[in-house]
Amino acid sequence: MSLKDLLLEREKTTGAPVRVGLIGSGQMGTGLISQIEKMVGMRVVAVADVIPNRAQNAYKEASVDPSIVVVEEHDSEKAGELIRNGKRIASHSADVVLNIPEVDIVVECTGVPEVGANTCHKAILARKHVVNMNVETDCTIGYYLAKMAKAAGVTYTLTAGDEPGTIRELYDFADTLGFEIVTIAKGKNNPLDTSANPDTLAARAKAQNASAKMLASFVDGTKTMVEMTAIANSTGYAPDVRGAHGPTVTVKELAKVFVPQSAGGVESKKYVVDYAVGDIAPGVFVIITTDQPKIIADLNYLKVNGYNNHWALYRPYHLCNLETPISIARAFLRSDVTANTMRVPVAETITMAKRDLKPGDKIDYLGGYTVYGTIEKVEVAHQEGCVPLGISVGATITKEIKKGEAVHFDQVELNESQTVYHLRKLQDKLVGA
Repeated sequence: MSLKDLLLEREKTTGAPVRVGLIGSGQMGTGLISQIEKMVGMRVVAVADVIPNRAQNAYKEASVDPSIVVVEEHDSEKAGELIRNGKRIASHSADVVLNIPEVDIVVECTGVPEVGANTCHKAILARKHVVNMNVETDCTIGYYLAKMAKAAGVTYTLTAGDEPGTIRELYDFADTLGFEIVTIAKGKNNPLDTSANPDTLAARAKAQNASAKMLASFVDGTKTMVEMTAIANSTGYAPDVRGAHGPTVTVKELAKVFVPQSAGGVESKKYVVDYAVGDIAPGVFVIITTDQPKIIADLNYLKVNGYNNHWALYRPYHLCNLETPISIARAFLRSDVTANTMRVPVAETITMAKRDLKPGDKIDYLGGYTVYGTIEKVEVAHQEGCVPLGISVGATITKEIKKGEAVHFDQVELNESQTVYHLRKLQDKLVGA
């Protein structure tokens, strides 16, 4: 049966759609509500956002009848009763949404590592399935969350539509067919500028009707690096070098460039994660090879983009939040994971200085003025004492750090009051770090 058929059957059998609780109703969250409103068998019934009126406005923008939206800030049981009576809940409190008995599955959509850590952890404790759109949290504590969810008997997954999930779908397709997968990668739609910040991108963000902070996290590479870290840890494909190679290429050059140097490419070995700049974005791809003569002949006959016995399986789009309902349905109806980290992590997004940092400076936020993220092999990050990006926010600098240098544990005082810090400590114990 298709997912749509399963959704219809479930609603017919239970009398209720799959009921989604959403944490974070910015651009991505609002788009998610809008898409789900066009579907059958699923509805966002509760939304939490700390910004005043944003949850209500998200429902409105998604064409939900304002008369059925109720603000409930304190009582999860009351909110559940309202949902049973056909209402939708808007709140400033994630805890209210997470504890509504009628919420079947939670979507984390804030992009803030600390908020994501709290949301995912509490949702799993409440025995709710979790679809995590917050890759910043996943690349920091995704292994812990996946193990915790398994122990709790619920599903924890990243989302279809975001690059890690979309790459994983291509990877699983090729892996199931028995191809050797040489490289996994994504596109970046702008040249890397690690000094980008909300001020330098203010005009561009305004023209795109986007958050300057969010745009900065894309341009400075942080988003690309956390996405690569998440898919690296899901598949076991570590970066070849710190920051990956990130060459500027065309689609036709993928199978020529993203292969080992022994085959004429840029990678020093097989089984790595990387990214491409250029017209690849917003696409993702995997590079495959095979030694079977008939399969080689068929791939060439089918005109798959290839070079020197390597071929690129390329998907030219990812629909971000608009695809997330697929992961929600798979997780709830089939206990099926789009992507998560059940193996010991192989990659880390480490913290890098965006400008010269002096003692007393505080690390602000991702996409801000002080730091950016870059991908590194876990063993190198651990050996050098590099601070994971996801636990760096709020840290105080204790020693001078030059622009472009990695931030190390002996150069900062971390904010140890954060949930993400404590969960990362637990994850480190799990992996013996």
